[in-house]
Amino acid sequence: MQILKLLINIKATEPVHLPVYKGGAVRSGFGLAFRKVCCPFVNRNCNQCILRPNCVWSYVFDTPRPQTAAVLNKAETVPHPFVIEPPDDETTVLIKGDCLNFNLILIGRAADYLPYFIYAFEQMAEQGLGRPRKPFRLIGVYQDKRLIYDPKQAALIEQAMPMVLNLAPVNETARQIKIKLITPTRIINQGRLCRRPGFGNIIRALLRRIWLLSYFHDQVMDIDYQGLITSAEKVELKEAVFAGANWEHFSRRQNRVIEYEGITGWAIYTGELGQFLPILRAGEILHIGKGTTFGMGRYEMEVQ
Repeated sequence: MQILKLLINIKATEPVHLPVYKGGAVRSGFGLAFRKVCCPFVNRNCNQCILRPNCVWSYVFDTPRPQTAAVLNKAETVPHPFVIEPPDDETTVLIKGDCLNFNLILIGRAADYLPYFIYAFEQMAEQGLGRPRKPFRLIGVYQDKRLIYDPKQAALIEQAMPMVLNLAPVNETARQIKIKLITPTRIINQGRLCRRPGFGNIIRALLRRIWLLSYFHDQVMDIDYQGLITSAEKVELKEAVFAGANWEHFSRRQNRVIEYEGITGWAIYTGELGQFLPILRAGEILHIGKGTTFGMGRYEMEVQ
């Protein structure tokens, strides 16, 4: 599965107040700008629009389940093909000239629409962030410190190079790993938030997410799902510290405040872990659980 990871750099043009967790503000502002960029009928219900099957907005943000799909038969939508990673800092006030950096991760075919994403971020910056919204200016779009898009030239000056996620087993051994949940994480087990995820919960959620993303947005990956889950259930949760990490987000589309319940913290797992390292590294990029487009479910893994 191909992945494109970019850094978006915007600069405040006047003082602005932002929430501690900025994923909601960036995702909301970007979504509004993206629809204006892509959709000629911003006030029309997508379900009633004949353009929906070929609409970039619909594919990226609504992501309807294709009628020909053989999975998720009861679902109307499927996982979105992008992730926004907000900055780690908890700064809530930016002064004029301060920069706000965040990562954009495009999955599979979504990378074909990179110019739409860039133009939308440019529009988002001009429309502003925060409450009340204050304008920013797009400084550049980067990949590994290479300038990909220069707003001064209004042009893509370098080709963005995708990476390939490969889950093939590697010749590595690991007996103990530490997983740190950096942003609020929502792993759902039997309809409820998993507040103390075992290793089986982690691997089950990652395999489901990775396989669905490959199925709907790239080439289907061949995964020994049941074998990996069986092995993962044998891994022991040695030590863990988790805490609730709830936050709320005002949805302009729904015109209401939505509350999100999640956890942050860390856990140490012990067992035969070598075969899971490629999956866990993929998850560091793709995130885990629900709300990933807001940057939720970001974690880091440390082999000990």
